[in-house]
Amino acid sequence: MDRNNERLSDLISPIVSDRGLSLRTASFGRPKEFQATWKRSGNVVEIMISDYLADAPDDVITDFFGGVADTIIGKRPRYGIAFLNWVRSDEFISGKRKIYLRRSRNLRGTPQGNERDLIASLDRLLDSGHLSGENIDNSFFSWTKNPNVRKVGYCSPMMRVVGVSSVLDDASVPEFVLDYVVYHESLHLARGYRPGERAHDRSFRTDEKRYEGHEEAERFLKDLGARKKVK
Repeated sequence: MDRNNERLSDLISPIVSDRGLSLRTASFGRPKEFQATWKRSGNVVEIMISDYLADAPDDVITDFFGGVADTIIGKRPRYGIAFLNWVRSDEFISGKRKIYLRRSRNLRGTPQGNERDLIASLDRLLDSGHLSGENIDNSFFSWTKNPNVRKVGYCSPMMRVVGVSSVLDDASVPEFVLDYVVYHESLHLARGYRPGERAHDRSFRTDEKRYEGHEEAERFLKDLGARKKVK
C-alpha cells in the first residue's frame, strides 16, 4: 500500500469505527475539485479523498474526515477548526491552486480575452464600491476555453478561482452584464470556503441584488442562452 494511503487508512479507521462502520480501503485521488467520495456496502465503506490533503497534518485530515463520516451515516457534517484554518490559509491556496489550474482543462489561464478584460471588469466593480480589495484578495480570474451559455461563470471558493464563460468575451455583450457575472462569482470569494453550507442562500441573494441592473443583466443572459441554442 502507498505510504500516503496507509497513513490515511490509519488516521480514519478509528473515526469509521466510531460510526459503527468498517473501513475496507482508503486512498487519495486526483480529482480537479476538492472532494471525498465513498462506496458503502452494508457497514463496509471504501473512501477516496482528494490528494490536496495528502500533505496535511494529521489533525487536519481527521477534522475533515469527521465531517465526511457524519455525512455517510446521514448526519449533518461538522468540520473541525484545524481543517478549516489549514485550507483557508494563503499557503494552502497558493500551493494547491497551481495544481487545480493544471487540472482545469477548460480555463484559458488568463483574464485577458479577445474583446473583454476581466481585470477591467474588477476595476469597475471596485471603483463603484460593489467590491472591496479584501473580497478578491489572493484570487485568480480566467476566461474559459469553451463558450458555455448555461453556466456563464463558476467559482471555487477553496482555491479562490473564478472562471467566466468565453461566450461573454464579445463586444456585443454590454459591460454591465459581464460585470454582473464577475460580481456574482466574486461574492462567493467574499464569503469564502464554507463546506456544508448552501452557496446561494438568502444572504447571498440579498447581496446579489445590490448590483444595479441585476434583473436586466439576468434577462440578457437568458436571452443570450436562448439565441445560442437556436443557432
